Amino acid sequence: MFEVACRHGSYSEAARELHVTHSAVSQRIRQLEEELGLTLFERQGNRMVPTSSGVRLQAGVKNAFSELSASLGSIKTYRTDAEITVSLLPVMAARWLVPRLPRFKARFPHINLHVKTAQSLANFKSDGVDVAIRFGMGDWKGLRAIKLLEEEFFPVCSPSLNGGRLPKDPASILSEPLLIDRNLSWRAWFRSAGLKLDRDIAGTSFTDTNALMEAAVTGQGIALGRLSFTGSDILAGKLVRLSEHSLRVSYCHYAVYPMSSESNPALVAFRDWLIEEARRT
Repeated sequence: MFEVACRHGSYSEAARELHVTHSAVSQRIRQLEEELGLTLFERQGNRMVPTSSGVRLQAGVKNAFSELSASLGSIKTYRTDAEITVSLLPVMAARWLVPRLPRFKARFPHINLHVKTAQSLANFKSDGVDVAIRFGMGDWKGLRAIKLLEEEFFPVCSPSLNGGRLPKDPASILSEPLLIDRNLSWRAWFRSAGLKLDRDIAGTSFTDTNALMEAAVTGQGIALGRLSFTGSDILAGKLVRLSEHSLRVSYCHYAVYPMSSESNPALVAFRDWLIEEARRT
């Protein structure tokens, strides 16, 4: 009421704008003056003119309204126009992130997420990427790295392999067709399981992990599965784990972004959601 009365210089005009009575405006102004211990208006003819104290208070109220309007505008922009681009490996996109996206869209329907897959590291200065999911030691210079998932490897295959007659120990696994990930070492897994190899490992090899996992799902052989993204296929019955032994590695999956981006509320919301989903995994 105070700001409206200041603009009109009239309690009656303020009452008309606010759809209240003249006495309601007068009474509220009087209460405000008593609370502040100040005289905010003085009568000059038919007008109620702000005193010097009233003018100073009016200026403060205007500034407060301007800040509130700006804040509401930024919230509105965030709710309707926020966009986040995330970069990650194709296999992590297909087998970890994408199946979880319905939960993200249900919680943040006004954040438009762009998923960019690539084998190379994102350049945050030139690629238009806001956040990346990377596999490494978490020591990317000048970037914030939040650990999401530790990683380990173990053999998996289709439950229909060999008509369901599946190998049960490392030696019998070695006798089956092996699917080779060019970025992983079957030899390292067998060695960690206590089996010394006297020959090279042969089999169909893949540079794309998605293709490797599809070959395993369709019963073409045994693959080294990664803990990070085989869980959904195992739960769905598409894959079975053949050994409780895992090859653990020091590399982990991280959410990575420039430190300055923490002022972006949409990015922070997506980062926190990634952390929550990683804990689910």
